[in-house]
Amino acid sequence: MTITVNAISTKFKPSNRIKTELKLLEKVANNIIVGSKTISDIQYTAVLIKGMSLSSSKFKVTNSDVLFLLPPDYPRLPPIGCYLNYPWNSVGEGDHHFTRQSYYGAPFLSEEGWYWYCVGLGGGFNRERWLNSWRPKKQPGNGHNLATLFVTARHAINSDN
Repeated sequence: MTITVNAISTKFKPSNRIKTELKLLEKVANNIIVGSKTISDIQYTAVLIKGMSLSSSKFKVTNSDVLFLLPPDYPRLPPIGCYLNYPWNSVGEGDHHFTRQSYYGAPFLSEEGWYWYCVGLGGGFNRERWLNSWRPKKQPGNGHNLATLFVTARHAINSDN
């Protein structure tokens, strides 16, 4: 398993919290790249997981990269969904979470080849229910973190429900 910090073009240095969460994520994901991405003057921490396996019963490809954009006040606020670099046609395929559009304030990245997927840790995206469902702890391994986000997204993306 590999974690690469992409600090060449920016002077990005992940916080100690992010470093700890990356170690947790490394237990469930391979080939992780972390860096910075600025969109509309907001600097996100970008966490890219390369080559997540996809269900052969749902997809015509075997894997996709997954991108999480962590907001500046992460972990107080979670990312809004995640992004895939595979634009599958979900119309008629029963997955209304993949729309090729971004909602709830998530940046639109389709022009860059990233397609938003609506996934979170319970509560939908009603802001109050969402914030009440997101439960990071002072010790990252004891609450929601990058690993729990990734495992939830992987399950939702590959599920037929």
